[in-house]
Amino acid sequence: MFRNILAAGALAMAVAGSANAGVVFDTRALQEPDCDTVRTCETETRSSGGNYGTVLSFSADVTITGLGVWTSVDDAQDVKFLIFDSLFNGGTGAVLFSQTKSFAAAPAAFIYADPFSFTFQAGRTYDIGILGNGINLTGRWGIGDLTVGAITAISSNANINNFGAPTTGGYAGVVPYIQLVDGSTGAVPEPQSWALMIAGFGLVGAVARRRAAAHA
Repeated sequence: MFRNILAAGALAMAVAGSANAGVVFDTRALQEPDCDTVRTCETETRSSGGNYGTVLSFSADVTITGLGVWTSVDDAQDVKFLIFDSLFNGGTGAVLFSQTKSFAAAPAAFIYADPFSFTFQAGRTYDIGILGNGINLTGRWGIGDLTVGAITAISSNANINNFGAPTTGGYAGVVPYIQLVDGSTGAVPEPQSWALMIAGFGLVGAVARRRAAAHA
């Protein structure tokens, strides 16, 4: 029995260790609470081969393992996730990351690239967004710069075009909704995992005390 309870405690710790570190920057969460009061926010549809991208600058290196963009997929299509060296602050406009995934038609939500690793470098600016090859993608944006830690979203969105050979530029004045995700920095136990782990250790302690009393 004692061995079984120890196994339960170990299982609790393993479950606790399975949660990702999670979202490190979310322009939707930063903007949406203010959309009806101090901030202008709009939903906007873009047709095939064109979309708006978020412009981010970095004061320190930041590594991500995932990227999400808020959009409705208005018809089944391929979607290309893109990171550019931004022209906004004198970069080259080169594509630094590109990944294509197929999506069925779906209402507005975050859609995510498959896991990957990319390091944004301190002192550089990047354009981040998606392009589709179907009929429409409908995303959302707000207005105003946003800073959390080393990351600043600049209220001057890129216009990204040409699904086959993506380009960036044509900057305007908004911040589209994106997420940067980092699952590489270690495990964060979820609340139910903490409860399971504590319960497991409690059972182990109770059995240990009972065995000690029996041999006293």
